[in-house]
Amino acid sequence: MATALNSVKNSTASSIRGYGGLASGLDRDTLIEGMTASTKAKIAKQQKKKQTYAWKQEAYRSISSKLVEFSKKYTSYTNQSTNLSSPSFWARSNVTSVGANSSYVSASGSSSLSDSMSIVGVKQLASKTSITSNGMVSDGKLETGSINFGSESVSTLEGQALYFKYGTKTYAVSMTSGTSSDGFTYDYSTAESAEKSITRALKNVSIGNGKTLADVIGVKTTGVNSSDPTTELAKLSFNSKDTAGNTLQIIGGSSGALNALGITDIENISESNKTITADGFSNELNNRTQKLFESKTFLERVAGKKVSFNYNGASQTIEFDSSRQSEYSDLAGLSTYMENELAKKFGTGRISVSASGGALKFETMIPNTNTVDTSSILTISSADIGVIGKNGALKVEAGESNRLNLTMSLINSGLNSDFTGKNSETELKLKINNVEITGLTYGSSMNDIINKINASDAGVTVSYLKNADKFSIVSKVDGSAGKIEFDPTDDSSILFHDYTTKNGQDAIVSVKYAGSNDPVELVRGNNTFNLDGLNLTVNGTFGYEYGNYVKTADNQYKQIQDSSKRYRYDDGIGYTEDAAGTYVLTTDNSYVSVSGGLFDAAPITGTVPITFNAKTDTDNIVKAVTSMIKDYNDIIELVNKEVSTKPNRNYEPLTDEQKEGMTEDQIKKWEEKAKAGMLFNDADLRSLSDSLSYIFDSGSADKAALASFGISASTSYGDNGKLVLDETKFRAALESKSADIQKLFTRAADPVTGDKGGVMARLTDITEKYASTTRATKGILIERAGSLYAPTSILNNSLQKSINSEDAIIDRLNRQLKTETDRYIKQFTNLETLISQMNSQSSWLSQSFGS
Repeated sequence: MATALNSVKNSTASSIRGYGGLASGLDRDTLIEGMTASTKAKIAKQQKKKQTYAWKQEAYRSISSKLVEFSKKYTSYTNQSTNLSSPSFWARSNVTSVGANSSYVSASGSSSLSDSMSIVGVKQLASKTSITSNGMVSDGKLETGSINFGSESVSTLEGQALYFKYGTKTYAVSMTSGTSSDGFTYDYSTAESAEKSITRALKNVSIGNGKTLADVIGVKTTGVNSSDPTTELAKLSFNSKDTAGNTLQIIGGSSGALNALGITDIENISESNKTITADGFSNELNNRTQKLFESKTFLERVAGKKVSFNYNGASQTIEFDSSRQSEYSDLAGLSTYMENELAKKFGTGRISVSASGGALKFETMIPNTNTVDTSSILTISSADIGVIGKNGALKVEAGESNRLNLTMSLINSGLNSDFTGKNSETELKLKINNVEITGLTYGSSMNDIINKINASDAGVTVSYLKNADKFSIVSKVDGSAGKIEFDPTDDSSILFHDYTTKNGQDAIVSVKYAGSNDPVELVRGNNTFNLDGLNLTVNGTFGYEYGNYVKTADNQYKQIQDSSKRYRYDDGIGYTEDAAGTYVLTTDNSYVSVSGGLFDAAPITGTVPITFNAKTDTDNIVKAVTSMIKDYNDIIELVNKEVSTKPNRNYEPLTDEQKEGMTEDQIKKWEEKAKAGMLFNDADLRSLSDSLSYIFDSGSADKAALASFGISASTSYGDNGKLVLDETKFRAALESKSADIQKLFTRAADPVTGDKGGVMARLTDITEKYASTTRATKGILIERAGSLYAPTSILNNSLQKSINSEDAIIDRLNRQLKTETDRYIKQFTNLETLISQMNSQSSWLSQSFGS
């Protein structure tokens, strides 16, 4: 802790200026120190008083903080799990469903009506309006593009990396392959496409403040032959677009990328030649021979490389063994080679690979049959550089499968739809629940389409069910109020195909209250809802028999033969069929009035209702009360320690001079003793101690009741009224007298009768009196010393005013000390001057008479 004492020595010694004693031989500084000792002693005395006030402030705050924290924890509605003053904390909150049908309804929470209500039936569960595709929505194909076994130009940059230094930071730029989540396809097959792809790779690297490397680095290709975009004359260069005065350099990269740029000796290139300017590479780098493309055959591209497949969640890798190239030197051999390798990894007969029109076709099969397995998912997940990708050897993108590829554009996603007349720029028109989904094209990825729909105000959630290969669309609105409607003129049929709509419905629950013979049917949009304080979740139906029923005048239900037929009663003739009639014929051949309406379900007579068994959450209550008593006892102990500890007058606050000759440990131990007893016999703390020791008056009914529940005051005199909890006795009381315990803890004060309330009301009164942080006049201790819990009190409290007053006195004494010191310095300086002059005259006289 920083001391409140300022250094008297430093403040005075530093003010003694000039040189003393040169002529007189006097120890000027020591003499002035002695002559100002009285003033410095006064300063030290005031500084000790100031430090004492600060320590008192600290001691008061340690007590007030515990009172505030106690109040927040045990009497505040922001801490429901420990708020002992809240009736809901003591309520019977362990609720279980009871009865033969109890598995259909679960309950939680608390309710005073839990004993007087029952669930006599659940007619139907709530469900949201939903749409599910009728068939598989993908084309179910996993095929490569046309594979070229001859020589073709291959990018030397794809899959490589370059390192740039911008300012003081280094950034790695990966020239990745494949298609990004927003549908951008990386392509390095020509100089022009490589320029776009590298620019996109730069855009992927953030440099802070919302900027990317693409904002400070430009990419440009030169020497491109329009008739041959992969000509060896093509060169790649970078230029600086920086406007902030930062240096840009190329400092390294993967060997493949550096070789492509002709930079094979990056470590030997000077800093200046690595620097990229607005004009591009330095002349030294610009004159290097680049090789952005090279010619390779299929076998050269795949030799020794690997490709990974995922089959129903299991991943395996197959290798193009360099020693077996003769086995896959043509398309037929390649298909056989890959099928055999996949059989080794996933089992014989599960994956078929065939050659089709220059490409490979992969199909999942049911072993030992010729039947395609439409339930299995096969994905080409990854591969070594150059094997897959738009221009890879296998001419297939990573992530391609026999399901939809959600990262690809709609047209290329594998959706089994007719895209005739559509291209990536064609607008995708969607209007769901009269809300237009804008900003989409047939070039948008499936992920982007799904995300845009889900984020819109259409009020639906779209999901692709990969295993089922179907789309699911669910209304965000509960129950029968939800809807999913497409505009007949939009493109929804292309996107979602044929589908079945299932209309939403509300939960219908029959509840019976004690004292009433007629149950109440509740209609709720969700299967989880609050019922008179209980949180109920229904998960099954019971208590109803389905069919066509009518309710009779005596509240009985009868099943009818045909709900489409009605009858009228003709006096003297009997019942005649009439569509507009008011009677129906029941299955027991009686005619019953339909004035009560027709029902598709009727309560089953004799159904065992679900009742609720609500118990007090004993464990949680015991835990909270145990914690409260511990914290309460800690406060009592702290208060009584502060008020009963006598100060040791031999230990006062240390001055800085005293600290100079002491170790840190010595200072710490001294100040611990000096701080002790700061609040000895403090009247307010005595009063607080008495209030805490006697919550209830001795001999009162409340005190006796609390003791009977297992909470009593310690009989040890030294405990000063600490509480003792008999947990066994308290638990037993919670089981048999929970209502009485709740009342004793939560009873509010009554100013009319003078009742001070229950346990928590009385403790609240104590904490508010001594540590209130919200009232205009704060608690006694906070008014005295301030508190972090009441920020405005930090600089506005009694002790702070005393500290401020001491500061004013110390400032005045410091000014006085400076004045005294300056006066003495001037006097000594005059003396030295006079003596010096006298010495000069004496020397002159001696020299004159001597000569």
